[in-house]
Amino acid sequence: MAHIVLDVRILETSTGRYMQRLIEHINDRYSNDGHHYTAVMPTQYVTKWQERLPNIKVAGSDAKWYTFAEQIGFYFFLKSLRPDLVHFTMPQQPLLWNGPSITTVHDMTLIRFENIDSSDNPFIYKFKKAVFNSLMRVVMYRGKAIITPTNFVREDLGRVYGNKYLPKIQVTYEAGEIPDQAPEPLSNFLGKDYICTVGNMFPYKNVERVILAFEQVVKQSPNLHLLCAGKKDDFALQLEKMVTEHNIPNVHFLGFISDGQKRWMLENARAYVTASLSEGFCIPVLEAMYAGCPVISSNASCLPETGGDAALYFDPHSTEELTERINTLLNNEPLRQSYIQKGLQRVNDFSWEKMVDETHAIYQRVLNG
Repeated sequence: MAHIVLDVRILETSTGRYMQRLIEHINDRYSNDGHHYTAVMPTQYVTKWQERLPNIKVAGSDAKWYTFAEQIGFYFFLKSLRPDLVHFTMPQQPLLWNGPSITTVHDMTLIRFENIDSSDNPFIYKFKKAVFNSLMRVVMYRGKAIITPTNFVREDLGRVYGNKYLPKIQVTYEAGEIPDQAPEPLSNFLGKDYICTVGNMFPYKNVERVILAFEQVVKQSPNLHLLCAGKKDDFALQLEKMVTEHNIPNVHFLGFISDGQKRWMLENARAYVTASLSEGFCIPVLEAMYAGCPVISSNASCLPETGGDAALYFDPHSTEELTERINTLLNNEPLRQSYIQKGLQRVNDFSWEKMVDETHAIYQRVLNG
């Protein structure tokens, strides 16, 4: 019997869906496979998740990534668990760890883009970026296996760190689903036509392009609204300032919304739009498709791999092209309905169960040497 430890310290963040589904399905599908599993997460979530995961052990660690506590304290914490294999579900991990490990690399955004807001010290940010790049080189070298959510990320890792690592990199596609919560209406937008975008507003997300295209669209469709759901951080405030300065009507920054609100928003939107320049998988694209919401997507990075033929693509550097795509979809209902049907079919190509089955197979292969 092997002891497999899963480091899921970011499972309650906006990028934690992957970790949540991984441990849930291991609990449900593999708790009787002869191995012993421990999920490590912040102590404040241990009680809640232990109730949800009765078949595996949940342990608490408050070691934050990019900290001395992670490099030293978390290292000794892992040692105390005496694992036969550790699955780090994000690249951040103790440099000192030399036991058998697997790492999931979700994307290369931190390497390729600067996401510095007014509260960040640029020198500290660049130092962290350099540390992350150095850590990635160690992870690529010592990991028994590397997991990525798309072939795009797999090939990107090969380009940056060397094609010699490609044989150890395996793709396990993620999925998307309608949030479990019942739809919770956004009362200010009942009965109104709107398009929407969801997620953080870092510069690489290119939300500015969506707003600039909407500025042109709303001239022809004055009753249309744009809903931007995501954390109201410095980047969001900068975009709000731009909207005010440009006097663009009907743009709304919602801040964080619940899963129930997101479900209602997607189910009732005229279209979901992402102009992102870089993604590792982009779960919201599939969430929109599950909700019967047609998707207008950037053709950058992995997005065509995720969306397949079920999204209407555009060049994320072209405001004119995005404007044309939005107007075309809004003014051609048969076309809009065709993309809704394509999306509902596309989501059947992905499942969390398959992702976990493939991950479990990697565990078995590594443990068997």
